[in-house]
Amino acid sequence: MRWQFLAASFLVRDVLSASLPNTPTTNTTEPCGLITSQALEFLNGNLSTSNFFYFDARLGISCLESSTINSDLAVSFIAELSKYVEFQSTLSYLKDPPSDYQYPPVDILGGLSDISTKAAAGGFSGQYAFDQALAQLLTSAHDGHFASRLCTAISVFFARPVDFISLSVDGVQLPLVYTLEDADAMTDNFTVSNIVAINGQNVTAVIESEALFVVSDPDAAYNSMFWSTATAPINGNFTGGLTLPQVNFNLGPYTNLTFANGTHKSYLNQAFIVPNRWSENIVDGESFTNELCVGPAQSTAASGAVPTSSATVTPNPTSAVPSTTASTVPNQPTILGHPETPVVKDLNNAVAGYFLNGTEYNDTAVLFVASFESQGDGNPADFAATFSNATQDFFAAVKAANKTKLVIDLSGNLGGNTLLPNDLFRRLFPTIEPYGGARYRIPTAANIFGQSFGALPQASVDPLSTDNATAAALKLGFEIAPWNYRSSLTTDLKNLTGWSEFFPPNVVNGDNFTVNVRAPTNNTYFDESTDAIVPFRPADQQEDLQPFSVENIVILTDGTCASACTIFAEFMTRQAGVKTILVGGRPRNAPAQAIGGTKGSEVYSLAQLADISQSLLILGLVPDSLLDLANETFPGLVNLPLGSPSDLDSYTLNLRDNIPVGDDSQTPLQFVFEPADCRIFYTADTASQPHKLWEYAADVAWKGKKCAWGGVKTPPVSSSNGTGSGSSGQQQITTNDASRGSNAFPTVMASIVFAIITQVV
Repeated sequence: MRWQFLAASFLVRDVLSASLPNTPTTNTTEPCGLITSQALEFLNGNLSTSNFFYFDARLGISCLESSTINSDLAVSFIAELSKYVEFQSTLSYLKDPPSDYQYPPVDILGGLSDISTKAAAGGFSGQYAFDQALAQLLTSAHDGHFASRLCTAISVFFARPVDFISLSVDGVQLPLVYTLEDADAMTDNFTVSNIVAINGQNVTAVIESEALFVVSDPDAAYNSMFWSTATAPINGNFTGGLTLPQVNFNLGPYTNLTFANGTHKSYLNQAFIVPNRWSENIVDGESFTNELCVGPAQSTAASGAVPTSSATVTPNPTSAVPSTTASTVPNQPTILGHPETPVVKDLNNAVAGYFLNGTEYNDTAVLFVASFESQGDGNPADFAATFSNATQDFFAAVKAANKTKLVIDLSGNLGGNTLLPNDLFRRLFPTIEPYGGARYRIPTAANIFGQSFGALPQASVDPLSTDNATAAALKLGFEIAPWNYRSSLTTDLKNLTGWSEFFPPNVVNGDNFTVNVRAPTNNTYFDESTDAIVPFRPADQQEDLQPFSVENIVILTDGTCASACTIFAEFMTRQAGVKTILVGGRPRNAPAQAIGGTKGSEVYSLAQLADISQSLLILGLVPDSLLDLANETFPGLVNLPLGSPSDLDSYTLNLRDNIPVGDDSQTPLQFVFEPADCRIFYTADTASQPHKLWEYAADVAWKGKKCAWGGVKTPPVSSSNGTGSGSSGQQQITTNDASRGSNAFPTVMASIVFAIITQVV
């Protein structure tokens, strides 16, 4: 069998079933209390063990629905959350999107007000109902940078004990939905039947409906519902959202499948709780809410407005930049889900280079960029350097082996380091200066931020050799803060002269923004302080120029590409003219985006906003005339009344819009539909074997193979001999089954659960 991943599907089912207690251990009839008593028995009285506890989904649903709600705290929660949400850059465009935007309009601030009004009137049956309404509102932005960590959403999780996959016969015909187990039989030439209905409803309609909880465009969201090798380097598993649905999504007690041949299968859905997220004090719906929502928030007293004072404060030195986290997965010679042996791979499993095997492809190399964030066990502080060095080494190997064509696979790439796209693009196109134009939404609080930073003398933030650690961290935080006009350049790379030049204001789509600006990537201090790398510049380093001609590069994606990935894709497509191929998506012969994740260019956490607010007030940097307004509008002066204060790091928003060069309408790329040049669908071979997908992409790009929609024009034959066969001694991909090994597709339940508990809604 060519697909060596059936253990993944079976393991999910077996582990779930093995953990189900048959009978309750106490006489309580309260569903939350039953979970506690059964978990204590199964886990030998230790809820902090590393083991997970699984039970009937009906019990989980009943527990959540029994939760109580403190309506006063819910109203206060919305009031404080709204102060943060004001910084979300896309609010006016979500409310009034372009006509070709793929989702309906949504008024986020108005929706928050409506939820608050309903809560004040006692309109929610419990905390879970409140959280569901809030999650649905925030998810409707379909922005992966706009994320919450609601207390009930990280308490009980659900799973279907079956994996699903979407496959086309030949990559051009519309795909059908199969169970993973049946798909494996398909590769052995058995006739298998596709799924036509889930719980009596059309299978495609069900999947598209559930995909509305996914924060990306419709085709990328549809792809995310299925088993995929693209998810493995990031999540540590292959399971899709149809098996592990988004948090706060109630999937019901059963999954009943109807197949095209008239047969049926029924699965009992499961719920589970994770280590250290449950308490033995939970005995009913009231204690559930108190233990998971109210208690954690009240453990640190709300501080109220922060007065001005001369006290010192030590902000997070990286408060203006999202942090990266290394995975605990040990370093391996291959990347999970991609068992081919790479020519070059970085220690952090974020990027790897390959040479395709066989005479048909001996001129073709593949650069798989799984992420711009560390996915391995290297030191996170060294990640940017190891990534950059790996790409440099790969292009050197490409030259030595006479490879003339390049497939860049961005499947599953959710972004990360914001300067690595700049570095990689410059290595591919050293004569093109990456643009990266952006702007910020400026609500009242942000305007006060900007005026406060603008009033600081430059000498007060310049680093000195005599600075102690506290002073150095404080200066760094202020120097690179987004609202410090000195941390940005004009679009023609000149210094801004003050806050009023940065924020005139620029009124677009009925909202207030800064002017379009660019990051000072020519500033070594800024580069090293924000993303720990100085991007490659040919003038500074002696390397051969452009390794591939533009017509000999193609980008392959599953539509997931988000955040920093979209920055790189914009450089490649808009500035360099590289073609794109999308694989998968909804079953339709129609254009779809190759870049379907969030196209915002900077994610910012609520914790970072709170740091800025508190620092400016405590240090007395807010002008006296603005103090009252600052205390009224600054986020982070009062703790969120529900959930743990530590969760503020997991609440995020999109701070900065990506505005493409030459767009007079100034429409954020998040709202610009950019169809891929070619669209194909997964087949049994290309879904299970990444090198087969890379070969398919090469055939489309340079051999004229048909697309399901669109096409990539075949360029003239290169004058290069293109016959390099890895004479430098580098290993090439082998295509026999033995090379992949029986453990090529392991699934660890713990990593699956870790993936889902870190999801955001």
